[in-house]
Amino acid sequence: MMAGWWFIAALACMALSALFAALVLSLHTLSRVRMASELQDCDNEHTTARVQSILVDVPGHAASLSILRTITRLAGAVCLIYWAAGMRHEDTPGLISIIVGLVVGAVLIWFISTLIPMGIATHAGEHTLIRLAPIVRAAYLLFVPLLPVRKFTDEVVRRLVGAEKNGREINISASDLRAIVEDDEVESRLDETERDMLEAVVEFRSTSVEQIMTPRTEIDALQYTDDLSEVMEFVNEHGHSRIPVYAEDLDHIEGVLYAKDLLRWITTHGKDGSPFILKQVLREPTFVPETKTVRELLAQLLAAQVHIAIILDEYGGNSGLVTMEDIVEEIFGEIQDEYEDPEDSSGNVELDLDANAALIDARTEIDDANDELESIGIELPESDDYDTVAGFINTTLGRIPETGEQIQLGAMRVEILEAEPTRVMRVRVVRAESEPDAIDAQNSPK
Repeated sequence: MMAGWWFIAALACMALSALFAALVLSLHTLSRVRMASELQDCDNEHTTARVQSILVDVPGHAASLSILRTITRLAGAVCLIYWAAGMRHEDTPGLISIIVGLVVGAVLIWFISTLIPMGIATHAGEHTLIRLAPIVRAAYLLFVPLLPVRKFTDEVVRRLVGAEKNGREINISASDLRAIVEDDEVESRLDETERDMLEAVVEFRSTSVEQIMTPRTEIDALQYTDDLSEVMEFVNEHGHSRIPVYAEDLDHIEGVLYAKDLLRWITTHGKDGSPFILKQVLREPTFVPETKTVRELLAQLLAAQVHIAIILDEYGGNSGLVTMEDIVEEIFGEIQDEYEDPEDSSGNVELDLDANAALIDARTEIDDANDELESIGIELPESDDYDTVAGFINTTLGRIPETGEQIQLGAMRVEILEAEPTRVMRVRVVRAESEPDAIDAQNSPK
C-alpha cells in the first residue's frame, strides 16, 4: 500500500519538476518582442508589473527556478527508490531498489521533466511565463540570498575561458526582428524600400553566397593573353573595374585584373617600350565555397581588403563569382552603374495589369518573382530542385526549351520569349484559365 503512495508522490515531484523546467527553458528562450505582444492583451496590472520585474533580471529568475527544479527531481528520485523498496517488501532500500528507483527516475525525468517542458517553452513560452509569473517571482524572492553564488561562478568561468566582460545587452533574434518588421503598427510607418532593407538585414545571416552570386555562365572573364591591345579592348568593352582571368577555362582562374593596375602599368611602363606581361599585374584570386554565408564572406573580403571572390562548388569547379557590390545590393537593392543597361538587369519583372501578364528575366528567383506576380493572381511553384524562373521551366519540361515554346500550367501560361541552347533568358507569364494542373509544351520541337 505504501509503495503506491510513494509512486504517486514521485509523480507529483516530477510534475512540479516539469513545471519549473518549462519556466526555466521559457526564460532561456524568451523573446522580448513576443512577450511585449502578449502583454498588450493582458489587462491585469499586477501581472504586467510582475513580468516587467522578471525581465529586469532574467538570468536570476532562471537560476532560482533551476534550484527548485533540482530539488523536485531529487525528491522524485528518492520517492521512486522507496517505491521500489516497498515493491520488494524492504524496510530499508537495498542496492537493487536504489538502482531500480534511479533507472525509473531517469526515464520519468527524460519524458516528464525534459521533453514536455521543451514543447511548452517552444510553443507557449511567453504565455506560460505570464500565467505563472507569481510562481517565478516567488522563487526569485525565496532564493535571492543564493544569487551572488551564481554571479560569482559566472565571473570565475568567464575569466577561465578568457571571455571579455560585456555590459548589459538585449539580444534580439532574427525572428524577433522579423516580427518587428511585420508588425502592423511598425509596417505602417515604413515605406517599401525601408521594409525591404530591414527584411534583407534579417535574412543576411543565413543567406549563402550561392544565392547572390553571378553564375558561371554569366561571368565576363578574360582568357589569359600578353597582348596589351586585346586586354584593353576587353576592359573597354565590358566596363568592369575587376576582371577574372583564366587559362584553359573558367575552372582555372589565374588571377584578377584590376583596371586601375592596368592603367598604372600603362602610365609607368607603357611609354618606355617595356614588354607587357599580364601575370605581373594580376592579383591573387580569392576562392570561397558556395555554402559560405554572405555575412562570413563580407567579413573575409573586408579583412583581406578585396572586392571580388570566385565561388567554388563541392568538386572544386568554378560556379560563379560574388563582388562587394553584390553584397551591398543584397541589403540596399539593385545598384545600377553607368555601364549597365537598365533594360538588362537580373531580377527584372515588368507587369501588364490589363493583360494579367508579366515579362520576367528568367534569372529572377522564384520568391522575388512571386512577390511581383501576386498582384495579377499568379504564383510560380516553389521547390528545392530550383531557385530561379529558368530553373522552374527547365525542371517542368525536363529540358531547355526553345524560343516560342509555351508551357500551360493550370491557370497559367509561360511563353519563352528568348532562349539560348544552354539557358532560358526571358519569359512572359500570363494568367489564362485552363484545366488545373495541366502541363503542355506547345510548339515544341518534334
